[in-house]
Amino acid sequence: MNNSWARKTAQASLVATGVALVAGAGTAQAYGPDVTTQDQVGAVSGNQVVAPIQAPINICGVAAAVLGTASAGCEGGADADYDGAGDLTTQNNTGLGNGNQAYAPVQAPTDISGIAAAVGGVADGWSTGGSHADIESGTPESGHKTESDTLTQGNYGALSGNQLLAPIQAPINACGNAIALGGASDAGCEGGADADYSGAGDLTTQDNVGLGNGNQVFAPIQAPINVCGNAIAILGSASASCEGGSDAEIPGGHDHHQSHKELSTTEASNVDLNEEQLPAVPGLDAVSGATGGLPVVGGLVGNTTSEGVADSVAGVTELAGAGVL
Repeated sequence: MNNSWARKTAQASLVATGVALVAGAGTAQAYGPDVTTQDQVGAVSGNQVVAPIQAPINICGVAAAVLGTASAGCEGGADADYDGAGDLTTQNNTGLGNGNQAYAPVQAPTDISGIAAAVGGVADGWSTGGSHADIESGTPESGHKTESDTLTQGNYGALSGNQLLAPIQAPINACGNAIALGGASDAGCEGGADADYSGAGDLTTQDNVGLGNGNQVFAPIQAPINVCGNAIAILGSASASCEGGSDAEIPGGHDHHQSHKELSTTEASNVDLNEEQLPAVPGLDAVSGATGGLPVVGGLVGNTTSEGVADSVAGVTELAGAGVL
C-alpha cells in the first residue's frame, strides 16, 4: 500500500494507512508544522498525531468579607503561548506498527493569587505576575526555528521507529493571598511562575530492522511552583510579601551532535640505509656505509693484531690434525 501526502496543521485529515490528526488551541498565532507520511507498507504504520493541549487557569482578584473588609487585586493572570512545532515526517516503513509519530505539548498554567477573605476583620491581597507557559519555535520571518524536526524512515519489522515528543508545562502560582479571622491580614506578590520551552534537537530514527527497535521518547517536564506572599491572621495581624517567583526554562537552538570515528593509519617509508643511519651507542665506534651506523664493540677495534690472528688459526689447525675437532 502506497500513501503519499502532506498537510499543514491548519487542517485535520484522516486516511486509512497513514493518519495525521492535528488539533490546537491558544492565544498566540501558531506557525504549524508540515506533517508528511508516505510509502507505508503494512498495518498501523506511519500514523501521526499533533495535539497541542492548553489549559490556562486564572483565579485571582477575588475578595470575600463577612462582617469585615476585604480587598483584592491581580495583574497578569495565566497565559499559554504555543508557536508551532518542527516538521513531522514518516516514510518508507514496512511491517506492523512502524514509523508512528506523536507530538503532544501540554500546557496547564495555573494562577491562584490576589485573593482576600475576611471574617470579622480586614484582609488585603494583591498579586502581579501570574503564571505563563510558552512553547516557542521561531517564525518564518525570523528564519530561525528552534523546535524539533522528527523523522522516522526505513523501519522494517514490528513496533519500530516510533517517536513521541511531549513537552509538559505546568507552572503554578499561588501567592498574594490574605485571610483574616477577627484580625488584619495583608499579602502581596510580584513575579509568578514561568515555564519556557524553546525546543530541542532533532529526533531521527531510521533503518531499524526487527521488533521494537529505534523508538524514541522526548518528554521534558516543567513544573515551576511559586507559593509565597500569603498571610493568615486569626485575632491578630499578619503581613507577607514576595518578589521573584519560580522559573523553568529549556533553551533551544542546540547544534546537532555527531559522533565521529577516526581511523589512524601508519605509513611506512622506504629508508636508504646509506643515507639514513641508525644512531650509534655513545662511546662505541660505528661502522659507516651500508650498515648505516650499527654499533660495534670499541674494544675489538685497534686491539687485535695480525700476528695474534695467525697464531689462533695455527692452533685451530693443529687441533684439527690431532682429531680433536
